Amino acid sequence: MEHELVIEARRTEGQYWRNLFRYRELFYFLAWRDVLVRYKQTVIGILWAVVRPFLTMVVFVFVFSKIAKLPGGGLPYPVMVFAGMLPWRLFSTSVSEGGNSLADVI
Repeated sequence: MEHELVIEARRTEGQYWRNLFRYRELFYFLAWRDVLVRYKQTVIGILWAVVRPFLTMVVFVFVFSKIAKLPGGGLPYPVMVFAGMLPWRLFSTSVSEGGNSLADVI
């Protein structure tokens, strides 16, 4: 016996959050599938998601603390760089992937 699931658009925001919570397993599965597909063809696999930001942080720390000699403001320099990189990576990835999703539709 097949069960058909129909998801309809609603006007209220409460219904949106309720459906998101109700179908959280589907949301988790699709997010995990996206991560696996993204890093499947790399040599080190999903570890690349951790290595890439870490290497970027190492380069930034070296360039700005050793070469440019910028002060850390009392904080350890790697912590300050990483705290600045997090919002930037979120913004740049969101804009990039958002543009890619629109390009796929056209």
